[in-house]
Amino acid sequence: MYFVINWIRVEIKSLFSEKDSIASIWKLIYTTIGYVSFVFSFEVLLNDLMSCDKVEIMCKNHWGVLLLLGVIASVVHNREKTSYKGTIKDDDLQIELKINDLFSVNASSYVIPTNTFFRTVMEREYISPRSVQGAFQLKHFREDIAALDYKIAESLAEQKIDGENAEDIHGMVKRYPIGTVAKVDYKNKHFYLVAINDVNQYGKPENQEYANVDVALKGLMDFIYKFVHYDNLAMPLIGTGKAAIRTATMKRVFEDTLDEFVDSENKISRKLIICINLRDYLEERFDLKKLKRYVDYKCEFKK
Repeated sequence: MYFVINWIRVEIKSLFSEKDSIASIWKLIYTTIGYVSFVFSFEVLLNDLMSCDKVEIMCKNHWGVLLLLGVIASVVHNREKTSYKGTIKDDDLQIELKINDLFSVNASSYVIPTNTFFRTVMEREYISPRSVQGAFQLKHFREDIAALDYKIAESLAEQKIDGENAEDIHGMVKRYPIGTVAKVDYKNKHFYLVAINDVNQYGKPENQEYANVDVALKGLMDFIYKFVHYDNLAMPLIGTGKAAIRTATMKRVFEDTLDEFVDSENKISRKLIICINLRDYLEERFDLKKLKRYVDYKCEFKK
């Protein structure tokens, strides 16, 4: 229900985005005139071809309704698009920017930021239900977190990654390096849990440096290249959410993520879908136009 409410709010916001500027108002006016003129032109053509003046009479008698419909059509026509695509032609790599919940996007693989303990405990919000990892666990492993823990441990063991012994409020645990990735397969989907931040004994982030984002992205890229086939990959802007890295602005992480995938010498993904949370759009935490321009820039110049 919460997602549906936010989705409706996003749709409403996109309809009236920046309509207070002179340029936007003028665009709204001439688009309205265009729609109304089209109707009048159509009724004149209909009258000339078929000698039917019913539409003309109806338009003249209800011109106010016609004008209102023209305004509504203009608002919808000029709404801010919350999905944007681009293609790196030399690589056949598609880039898509979407304002949407990550798990509402149709993809083969998903990136999930996690902690270096790879803990999944949700009691006392050690893993917040409002985080990407929390949403993933509630959606797919709500009734069997132990199965998720087993899949994570199995993936880490297969890679022969040595973790350091550590301890938190839930007992002994292994701490893995930033950028470590655990692959979880579930219902023909692949989920890549990538360690983005250290946490203290209560699960709260610590050692929050922007370098963590760079290391995590490189770790993710290396893992996909070495261990899995490339396919459609959906991911959030890692480091901008519950990891709480102060300098990880959405614009900076977005640009760095595109740079990593587009400039890579290895083919990592067929389609990269970067999802931005609905709430971040509603709170205006980024400039959507600037992100779209960066997509165009990378598609045009690549490096």
